[in-house]
Amino acid sequence: MTVLCIVQARTGSERLPKKVIKPILNEPMIIYILKRLRKSKYIDELVLATTIEKRDDFLVDIVKNKGYKVFRGEEDNVLKRYVDTYKKYGGDIIIRITGDCPLIDPFIVDNVVTYFMANNYDYVRLDVPETFIRGFDVEVFSSKTLLKVWGEVSSLGNSHRYKEHVTLYIYENPDKFNIGIVKGNEFYNKDYRLSVDTIEDFKLVETIFNHFQDEYIEAKEVVKFLDENPNIASINKNIKQKKA
Repeated sequence: MTVLCIVQARTGSERLPKKVIKPILNEPMIIYILKRLRKSKYIDELVLATTIEKRDDFLVDIVKNKGYKVFRGEEDNVLKRYVDTYKKYGGDIIIRITGDCPLIDPFIVDNVVTYFMANNYDYVRLDVPETFIRGFDVEVFSSKTLLKVWGEVSSLGNSHRYKEHVTLYIYENPDKFNIGIVKGNEFYNKDYRLSVDTIEDFKLVETIFNHFQDEYIEAKEVVKFLDENPNIASINKNIKQKKA
């Protein structure tokens, strides 16, 4: 089975515009995500899926110049962007990663993929934020499931929410899909926030990278660092996650 990893990102984010190309240690944030994912043992094809909007031209240039593949599709219909990316690159299994997780850990990604492969699930996700820290988010599903979602969502009258949020239809219709969840143990079950949606989020992640001076920091080292430095961990403690 071939594995396609799709990283969705754009520069038109509302709370922190152009966050995906903000530099950390002189490297755009999106590149850390792609570099770290390249260390996965399962990913056969890694693609950045962005928009056809002019403002994303610079993002595309940055990513292509670093040797990564890019697909450009609709801005608001992210579900269709995923379907079209799949139709171009193929794949039996699809990994969904968002462009706001610069500390994504390939070992955690591979663990979720392994769980998906070892069981008869349509969809598996990391248990974020219930028992796993936000920012390590991973979702895995079959291409068959993606096409099923697309077909059913396309037949709905009011489907904007489902087109904007790729896996929301699965979340809200658990009776239609065989869903698996990879839970975290006590070590990862903490109220930290490592996704980047605001300037406070970015400052926290930047502080972590500046401390380690290592673009491949493992998740467990990041968590230990935050455990030992609660003043740093609290930089973005008042930020609330946007609701779908």
